[in-house]
Amino acid sequence: MFPIVRRTAPGICRTILAPARLSISPSASLVAFPMAAKCRGFSIFNGGSRMGAKMDDKLDMKNLLSQSAWTRDELDKVEKTHREPRDWVDRAAYYTVQALRGSFDIGSLYKVKNMTGGMRESDWVRRIIFLETVAGVPGMVAGMLRHLHSLRLMRRDYGWIHSLLAEAENERMHLLIALSLRQPGALFRAAVIGGQALFLSWYTLAYLVCPRYCHRFVGYLEEEAVHTYSKLLVDIDAGKLPLFENLQAPRMARVYYNLPEDAMLRDVFERIRADECAHRDTNHHFSDLRPDEPNTMVEHLRQGHFQNQNVFSGLVVDKVHEMQEQEGIELLRKGVSDSKKMGASQPTKAA
Repeated sequence: MFPIVRRTAPGICRTILAPARLSISPSASLVAFPMAAKCRGFSIFNGGSRMGAKMDDKLDMKNLLSQSAWTRDELDKVEKTHREPRDWVDRAAYYTVQALRGSFDIGSLYKVKNMTGGMRESDWVRRIIFLETVAGVPGMVAGMLRHLHSLRLMRRDYGWIHSLLAEAENERMHLLIALSLRQPGALFRAAVIGGQALFLSWYTLAYLVCPRYCHRFVGYLEEEAVHTYSKLLVDIDAGKLPLFENLQAPRMARVYYNLPEDAMLRDVFERIRADECAHRDTNHHFSDLRPDEPNTMVEHLRQGHFQNQNVFSGLVVDKVHEMQEQEGIELLRKGVSDSKKMGASQPTKAA
């Protein structure tokens, strides 16, 4: 299938798909596809993507806390789940998410366009960008507050902080990947600044009052994110989003998810959905724990989270401690053995 652009009126473009059996030269298809994308509002094919290309070229995995990696088997096991509210805290978190989701869907026209089949690629990218600017806030706020809590009380955190900061970074990477597809305008950026100011203030106060409510809130929020990305994948597979179906994965996404050169954009969205699924389960798990209870859950972001660290990483320090312990044990054994030999070599006194 090859996208072709027709101009039906000044400033109006129509994009149609030509069957593969038509004889279209490679050079013509290379020209037609960017023109179709430009008409659909994608800045990746025009000057507006210069900033995105700049970020793309400077991606260095050594600067990240963790790297998200998924196997085919893990991706196939991703599913939409829902945790039923069990008490008033759960119900408050659930209905807060439903109220925010309903308001945003109506205000962004997502509900109307989704019902009428009018969600185009540019609509999806705008939605993803805005939601990811919000999704990166909870992990950073919770990690910062728990960090300060640990400093004040002068005690360990037992595995919460790193998971929360890794979650925030992962959501930020989702945003950067989406920005490589489209650069929003001034009005959109103003809306993001206003939304972040409101959400940051509210979530910080809420976490100080009731961390359990906040983690349950994020768990339900990620449930909605899994639904959103699942709907996106369904639309791509149904042929409703030809640009997403035929677009190669951005270089930043290929590096971050360790994808091959021929990976497509759909592969990226599939892995983002898996990330959101993991955040959903992690935050529901956090909400089930007491604030001072150790986090023993090893989610996907922590399975190999030291692979990009340097020699000062905690993994190396732990290895050094382990080697020192082994050396101490060997020295102790050697000392005991030497003392036994010395005792055996000394002559016994006559009675």
